[in-house]
Amino acid sequence: MDCENRPVDINIPEPLPDFNAENNIGTWKQLFASNIGKRVKIEISLFDGTVRSICGDIYLVGNAYVGVSSGDKLCFGDLFSIKFVTFY
Repeated sequence: MDCENRPVDINIPEPLPDFNAENNIGTWKQLFASNIGKRVKIEISLFDGTVRSICGDIYLVGNAYVGVSSGDKLCFGDLFSIKFVTFY
């Protein structure tokens, strides 16, 4: 089956951390968590040195990842690979 045609069915662990706790203030995690539902373009550095853009709405934030929804797709990126973020 082509992965473009698969339905999105992802199990997300609960509970998610409190990103307003003292040790998260000023981090990417807190920035993304306080803007869930907002439109963004996130530029992520890949292992080969290239940069890939992910555009969509912030869907979910975890300890080391951010999830972006775009139409019927969910894209997840490593917080430590993020280089630039544009909010719309």
